[in-house]
Amino acid sequence: MEREKGMTIVRTISRIVFYCRRRPLNRAFWRIAAIAVIASAFSSPVLAANTIVRMEIAYGTNQGTIDIELYDDQAPITVKNFLRYAGRGDYSTNGIIYRSVPGFVIQAGGYTYEDADLGPPIGPYRFFFEILKDPPIQNEFSPLRSNIRGKIAMAKLAGNPDSATSDWFINLADNSANLDFQNGGFTVFGNVVSPGMSVVDAIANLPILDASNSSVTCSIPCNLPVSAFSKLPVFNYSSVTGLDPSNLVMVTNIPNVTATKTQSGTGTKTISAYAADVDVTLSNPNSHRTVDPATSVTWLQTFTSPPGKTVHFNDEISTFTMTWTTGPSARVVTLYHGASTSVNRYYAYGPTSDNATPHWYDFTFDSTTGTGAEFVGDKILLHFVDGQRGDNDSTANSITHIGAPALVTDIPSTNTTNYAGCTIVALPSQSTGNADWVLISLFLAFVALVRRRAHNDRIQCVPR
Repeated sequence: MEREKGMTIVRTISRIVFYCRRRPLNRAFWRIAAIAVIASAFSSPVLAANTIVRMEIAYGTNQGTIDIELYDDQAPITVKNFLRYAGRGDYSTNGIIYRSVPGFVIQAGGYTYEDADLGPPIGPYRFFFEILKDPPIQNEFSPLRSNIRGKIAMAKLAGNPDSATSDWFINLADNSANLDFQNGGFTVFGNVVSPGMSVVDAIANLPILDASNSSVTCSIPCNLPVSAFSKLPVFNYSSVTGLDPSNLVMVTNIPNVTATKTQSGTGTKTISAYAADVDVTLSNPNSHRTVDPATSVTWLQTFTSPPGKTVHFNDEISTFTMTWTTGPSARVVTLYHGASTSVNRYYAYGPTSDNATPHWYDFTFDSTTGTGAEFVGDKILLHFVDGQRGDNDSTANSITHIGAPALVTDIPSTNTTNYAGCTIVALPSQSTGNADWVLISLFLAFVALVRRRAHNDRIQCVPR
């Protein structure tokens, strides 16, 4: 849908230009046409295809997948928040779908469990606990994204629109009359892709257990009751043997999402979230950590800034590997870079076809190989082709990549500071994203044509 909007803008501009080249028009028309182009361009931005996240679900012997298309550009804060939790494994490390209200919603993202051996006299013990929360996010509700069947939205605290953290729910029915109008509206940030709703409906049809009272026990000692488990969907539960993980509906894996912890110049931690093509398993060999400082320093010492430029690597050098079994070798990884400022370059580190020694090189998109980085707002689309530029291994159906987003700026002519090499810093936010500059460039090209046409008209009208 969003790509169609972008193509509509391009087609509209092309048609206006074609029409104007064929017909002599007065200056007033040109002004009206220019205003129309500005309005259409900035009301319908050129956007990229949405990310799809795959959730692998299990309960008892039943398994299934729920694919969710995220509204990357319509709800960017919420999507980035969701990918951050998903990439850390918060949703898929013993993550529980813990609430089911038939005809309304199923809910997850709030609770997990861990088994531990406490030793005598207690022995094995099961802890149910809340997922560690990041700071609450801004509400991004829009009536254009309504709470209807199949939509995923964020849960939040009553009376506080900006209180969403980790909890999410999937609408089982049209709940718009309710959820669109209370507490500032519940932010819809994606939809379940067919046939995922068959899995969602199967979960909604499971028996409901009230595990918020002391009559429910576990298969081993545990900390039940948990107040949030009053509508817990269960499979083959027996009050004789007690509640067991095999009775619970679990999110067991989100294979195409990972995240990297990064460190800014002030020592604070941020998270960069990656989401690859839905059939890809995306792994971070650093266990969700940034590349260790010693290695980072070694790599950075080999970097040379372009002539007349200074390069700031905004908080992150990361590495990941993605594998798959079938399908084309071309792959896309969406990176929400997590830096404190918008970036305008992406550099990769490794061997290339003309230099087998690992080195830094600009990973700008190359149409010949179909590889490179494309910038869309606060995310970067990394395009890969197996065995081509950006792939640091020689394994079939596998791509290993090392890289980093960066901010490249001109060195001021009055500044005598030596800017050789690069730095890792946190910089203030910029007001204009890269996607905006695409639209601005289109408009400036149109204005140039307008001025040229007007100039030609003036030449023709000069009296002899």
